[in-house]
Amino acid sequence: MNPISAFFVRNIIAVFFFYGLAFFVMGVALALASRQASALRFVRAIRPLALFGLLHGIHEWIEMFQKIGSLTSGYSPGLLDEIVRLGILVASLVMLLDFGVTLLNDAETGRWRRYGPILLMLSVWAVGCAAVWVMLRPLPEEMVAMADVLARYSLGIPGAILGTWALMAQQRTFREHDMPQFGQDLVWSAAALALYGVFGQIFVRQTALVPSQFLNSTLFLQWTGIPIQLFRGVMAGVLTFYMVRALRAFDLENRRRLDQANRTQLAAQSRALEVERRVGQERERLNAELRLKARELGLLLQLSNMLTTSSSLIDRLSLALEQVVENLAFADAGLVGLIQHESGALQIRAVTGFVNLDPQAVGGRYGPLLALSQQCVEQRRAVCRHEDGGLIKFDLDAVLVGTECWQYLSPTVALALPLIANAQLIGVLALARQKAGRHPMTLDELSLTAGIARQLGLSIETARLQRQAQEREKVLAELLHQVVGAQESERQRIARELHDATGQSLTAIALGIRGLENALESQAPALSSQMETIESFATSALGELRRLIADLRPPQLDDWGLVAAIRWYVDSFHQHHPNIHVAVVVQGEQVRLSQEFETVIFRITQEALTNIAKHAHADQATITLRMSPDQLTLTVEDNGQGFDPNPATTDTDHPAGWGLLGIRERAVLLGGRYQIDSAPGQGTRVQVQVPVVAPHGTQIDS
Repeated sequence: MNPISAFFVRNIIAVFFFYGLAFFVMGVALALASRQASALRFVRAIRPLALFGLLHGIHEWIEMFQKIGSLTSGYSPGLLDEIVRLGILVASLVMLLDFGVTLLNDAETGRWRRYGPILLMLSVWAVGCAAVWVMLRPLPEEMVAMADVLARYSLGIPGAILGTWALMAQQRTFREHDMPQFGQDLVWSAAALALYGVFGQIFVRQTALVPSQFLNSTLFLQWTGIPIQLFRGVMAGVLTFYMVRALRAFDLENRRRLDQANRTQLAAQSRALEVERRVGQERERLNAELRLKARELGLLLQLSNMLTTSSSLIDRLSLALEQVVENLAFADAGLVGLIQHESGALQIRAVTGFVNLDPQAVGGRYGPLLALSQQCVEQRRAVCRHEDGGLIKFDLDAVLVGTECWQYLSPTVALALPLIANAQLIGVLALARQKAGRHPMTLDELSLTAGIARQLGLSIETARLQRQAQEREKVLAELLHQVVGAQESERQRIARELHDATGQSLTAIALGIRGLENALESQAPALSSQMETIESFATSALGELRRLIADLRPPQLDDWGLVAAIRWYVDSFHQHHPNIHVAVVVQGEQVRLSQEFETVIFRITQEALTNIAKHAHADQATITLRMSPDQLTLTVEDNGQGFDPNPATTDTDHPAGWGLLGIRERAVLLGGRYQIDSAPGQGTRVQVQVPVVAPHGTQIDS
């Protein structure tokens, strides 16, 4: 034995310690690295490799302690100790097999494909051990030693070869991920693992098995001059060194992932900034459109307010035209013309911005604009005239109004738009400017001008309808005055004649009968009794005549007003219908109204109570008179038998038909509304709402 071999043999404890330490350090380093997040399959495979390093390091340290005990105190390991050591060795070699299988297969690989090779190698080892036991019948200690050798043959060598293959495959993956430097580290790791498996596991302890009889650790020491444990330790150190270097691939992957995340974040921020910029631009555009629409709506509102004032139509059109010319950048002059209904001729009602209104003036703008307006009326279409003399006709109901004028190369200098109301042409709005200038007419201005034309048409038609309504109201008021006046005059005449002629005659008859009764009282008592009866009939007829005269025209209506007349009539009604209790409720400030107005409301109240007395079979009724500055509401309710209101208001054969018809006609006569709510067994509610047109404003007491 040469001196070098003798040195290593003397320091075999240190060799075992270095051997175990190399594997244990590799196991700890790989165990820590396996906790990192990675997309590489390598991170899953190093977990069993870490267990291999830890278990194999512990196994070598167990052998080291056995050597220490043997050299110091003659300790000889027992069978149980050897079985435990053998179990740790087998477990470590199984982890080496698992490392290779895991690194070569995907995570989705089935269990049989993953664990099948491991179970196969374990089966080979177990069968070999059983064969040795059956064939050689060794002692238990010898059997453990042979099982150790068989484990290195059937588990260690295949595990090292499989791991080498897996590392070489993984280094190609590293190169594909642009990490060639770590792929080179895996090549060195694969080389160290291959040498460890091929040579380190062939030269085993000497046993009765045929290979180990000559290929054993003693032969390796003789050939190389170093113990096989030192060779294994050196290979373990090289494997650990390059495996730890290869683990830096995870750091590079994490940095790349972080860089990618940063780039993604920067890209997202850039996109967000771009979106924000676009949103800002869109917001500015929408704000500009909103300001434009607000300006347009404000202008249309101003025009609407101007056109609904109480001034004359010509004044309103003049103010509106001036406002249009002032607010439109396109126009500096304009006119509004209306078509005469009788002749169909165009009559100019409003003009602004022209120096000379002579249509024949040379170089003037009024004449050409007037001619353009005439053409617009004849064509019943909008017309625009351009600086080069071109004329373009377009429709106001197009989706984009005036696109033809806006797209024309020559600037627009005049524009005439028809004023339409109820599909009828009623006039024209014409606008002009001195020159096209630097600010040509925009599409928005064209659209706004079309809207102004539509607004003007509707406003002019509304003004015409309002004027017609006012005229009709005047006619209606005059008719009301005449009808009510005629009715009341006739009532007064009848009442006067009844009072002057019939009333006096009945009074004279009553007085004559009384005198005759006094004369016959002593001479013919029987005739006196008959005369007393005739006198009572005459007195009753005279009372009924006086009541009829009061009903025809109650003096309270002329002297004290509507409320007092209604209260008087309710008292009179109660005297003739004591079973019906009528309440009067007055709301609001009581003022004197026109004579015709009060008379019609009083007659409606009379008719409603008459209907209750004749048809309702009620014992309670309520009259509510609610007064406000612009409206009077009369409501008459009862708790009677009710009825179906639909035929009652349309069929005069219905018991209440004529009365309800009279109420409705009187309400319409005042320009009001009439409503009846009733149902069989639910009572009846009649309501009349009429506008207070001309109250006298004289406050009265209730």
